[in-house]
Amino acid sequence: MNNNNNEGVDVSRRGLLLVGLGLGLQVLLAPTLASTTVAFASAAMPGLLGQPATMTPRAAQAVLTRVVVAGERLVALGERGMVVLSDDGGRHWRQARVPVSVTLTSASFVDARQGWIAGHSGVVLHTSDGGENWSIQTDGIALAQACLVQAQALPDTDADREHRVQQAQRLVDDGADKPLLSICFADALHGMVVGAFGLAASTDDGGKTWTPCRERLVNPMSMHLYAVAHHAKTWVVAGEQGVLMRSDDDGASFTALTAPSERTLFTATATRGGSFVFAGLLGAACRIDSGSPTVNAIELAAPLTILSSVELRDGRVMLLAQGGRVLASRDGGVHFAEQQLPRRVPLTSLVEAADGGLVATSMGGVSRLG
Repeated sequence: MNNNNNEGVDVSRRGLLLVGLGLGLQVLLAPTLASTTVAFASAAMPGLLGQPATMTPRAAQAVLTRVVVAGERLVALGERGMVVLSDDGGRHWRQARVPVSVTLTSASFVDARQGWIAGHSGVVLHTSDGGENWSIQTDGIALAQACLVQAQALPDTDADREHRVQQAQRLVDDGADKPLLSICFADALHGMVVGAFGLAASTDDGGKTWTPCRERLVNPMSMHLYAVAHHAKTWVVAGEQGVLMRSDDDGASFTALTAPSERTLFTATATRGGSFVFAGLLGAACRIDSGSPTVNAIELAAPLTILSSVELRDGRVMLLAQGGRVLASRDGGVHFAEQQLPRRVPLTSLVEAADGGLVATSMGGVSRLG
């Protein structure tokens, strides 16, 4: 990818980042044996990282960014560390206790109890009781320092060493403010998180330790990475200016793919059939069919900016666009048509409850659509 902005709008990288972040809206390191894997250590953390989310009866009406399924429970998350839970299909909600007050952007559950949340300041949270309680696994300070340690460990003969060290040092100098934008777990041990300015890390022990994995990705310009998804041993990452890559060896290495345009991709969904659907800025949309190396363009009826996506149990793939518009595909993401919801509100994510009802998050909280 080049560094030209051909997105059709005059917007800075930080301005574009705000779209993907808000949808309109210290860790002390002691590396052992030169390891670049960092475990979170309890320490006094600055600002919102060290401030638990405020408990409020209006938590379900806060600005919420995502809602996901944890068994039959629904878990919604958003600004100021808000996490709310529903055990009746989204009709009633209660707030969970969260140890940070940063904006939370993405969540991944592998079963009814084990789940993870990513957010601003490089935060990764973990729950082992279905979202009732959360603990911090890492943050942006730890991840940046781990990147620096990893870069400094490269041999002097490595032509990329100086550039890698400079990049990592900038992350360290910036402090904790490193938004993580997407997290995905394949099982209770293996997961990956990606975020702004190319930050990425993986774990093979359920998040007890997180290892920077920028060197495995094909992202020389450190573009923002907005989405990570997986199916079986295939992982995909998508992001700014059409950055798109794929791993067929369970994340050990990635190969760059050519997206149909250089418009930013904000979301990636893996279908049960093994295909992947991507969408983003001003109608940018494409798919990778199961077992195929080809990236196929998806033609949308209008140049809508897609903020999130989900596959329902009946196989429909849903794309949520700005302005509360929803597009649906019944053929695995090959064709999309607009679907009317009971009411049009600016939605940030959508999920299907255990009883088949649709539940969505928005700037005004979380609600059941039908």
